Amino acid sequence: MLSIVDYTYDGYGVKEMGDWGFGTNWPVTYIIYNNTHAYVGETLDAVRRTEQHLKEESFERFTRICLISDRTFNKSVILDLESFLIKYMSADGKRELTNGNFGIVDHDYFYREAYEDDFCEVWNRLMELGIVSRSLVDIQNSELFKYSPYKTLNGEQQRAAYEILRHLHCINNPTNKSMIIVNGGAGTGKTILAVYVLKLLVDMSLGLPVWESMEDSGDAHQLRRIRKGIEGIRKIGFVVPMSQLRDTMRDVFKSVDGLSEDMVLAPENVVDSYYDLLVVDEAHRLYRRHHLPGRHLFAKFDRINKSIMGDSFTRTEDDLTELDWIIDSSRLQVLFYDEDQFIRATDIGKERFESICRPRLSNTIKLTSQMRCRGGNGYYDYICKLLRGTNVRPQDYRRIDDYQLKVFDSASELYTTIEYISAAHDRNLCRVVTGPGWALTEDIVIDGDTYHWAGDGKKGQERPIYSIHRTQGFDLNYAGVIFGKEVYYDERRGEIAINKRELKDSFTKSKGDDEMREFVLNIYVTLMTRGIDGTFVYAVDDGLRDYLRVFLDQFDDETHSSRF
Repeated sequence: MLSIVDYTYDGYGVKEMGDWGFGTNWPVTYIIYNNTHAYVGETLDAVRRTEQHLKEESFERFTRICLISDRTFNKSVILDLESFLIKYMSADGKRELTNGNFGIVDHDYFYREAYEDDFCEVWNRLMELGIVSRSLVDIQNSELFKYSPYKTLNGEQQRAAYEILRHLHCINNPTNKSMIIVNGGAGTGKTILAVYVLKLLVDMSLGLPVWESMEDSGDAHQLRRIRKGIEGIRKIGFVVPMSQLRDTMRDVFKSVDGLSEDMVLAPENVVDSYYDLLVVDEAHRLYRRHHLPGRHLFAKFDRINKSIMGDSFTRTEDDLTELDWIIDSSRLQVLFYDEDQFIRATDIGKERFESICRPRLSNTIKLTSQMRCRGGNGYYDYICKLLRGTNVRPQDYRRIDDYQLKVFDSASELYTTIEYISAAHDRNLCRVVTGPGWALTEDIVIDGDTYHWAGDGKKGQERPIYSIHRTQGFDLNYAGVIFGKEVYYDERRGEIAINKRELKDSFTKSKGDDEMREFVLNIYVTLMTRGIDGTFVYAVDDGLRDYLRVFLDQFDDETHSSRF
């Protein structure tokens, strides 16, 4: 039977612990805490481990200890419960965790599903004790949980984290600039991995023990060796190009022990200092100076480029990019990048991006596993083929029971459905999104109904719709995707085409029609892969809506049209 006890964190508490049925020689997960901070651990001997902690200076601040066990618990269970509590308590917000974050890895074991039900009971009991404050559902739908550095990594992400550390160890030279690129498609967990690695590096630079649950393992020994090799990496910044995601990350960082909102930077902020390491999320959204008359970007680019380039400053597209600023302002860089998510002519572009990186590139790490959509890699690949018209057939994608996919007959019906799900379940983690078929300065009118851009400053914000710039990099529970009037289905060519006259984002327009089409389709691939649990779709163009319905409705029958 599940046993949860709470004692004073002192010698008296240790004595009471010895009389508890699971105090010695039994697997236990524990929480040491005070009013503001907490530490989560696991042990096979609670009395001995607590006596050790009482002698450690870093644990002097704590006042109480809560212990959790059961006669059915084994080592795998307490490790899993430890990871569970670290993930959720870090996002609960009542107390800051002082744990390191290495070793929080997803692993399976016998009868795990039943134990996960017990973990929910553990959480509810901790709420009753006042140790935590928010429900699991509330936490799961919070941005802090989605981007927490304590998230459980899959095996691929864990290996990537280790590879980043190992290569930083190899390239950490005080006189040379070096770079690591982590390349992964939408939904492969780049942002989660970036935050995880950054927290790990900060803890290591502060001399904190980041491998508490791996004391005697070979990995722990390797990490100790690596930490010696990355000494000198002290000043670390986290560059986030998009303002909306940057604001979210600042909220996350200021609530995590050891991190600070000041670490989260816009690209132009980096030139104000010099960094040992800059970690860059969504690096494909870094800008170049692009000739579009009257744009506010010019003044920023000209000012910064002139300060860096001196007499060679030319005020042209060939001047330095935001990526150049980052390289100029740091010794080491780790770039998280997706070559398929360039969406504007102002983005640096794949060829120029790679030419800038090539002289200093040390290693490239690839992420392939789809972490966001429950539809998995199959769904992501299918959407890419469908939108880009690459030999796709309806039978290439099979219905997935826990992923919802539907084409709606009207934008109003889609919007109402998203509103209903959002109100019932998740507080603003379901959103309707669209591409550049309407200018950001105008209302969105579809079939006589008026919607507004989210964050456009207009009073009321009735029926908001989100742009790519407010969703790229974010996870949504459900995404309602409206294909705007700038895209249509060209029956003659048998592919999705672009109506340039209806393309209202001048940054997305380019000299070449093929490049412009690539930008727009990249936008819709990105939007179609935001939803964790489902994607709902409406297309303004009748032909495109019919085309999408053949491939995206969830195939409850086999009577598909053969026109496509």
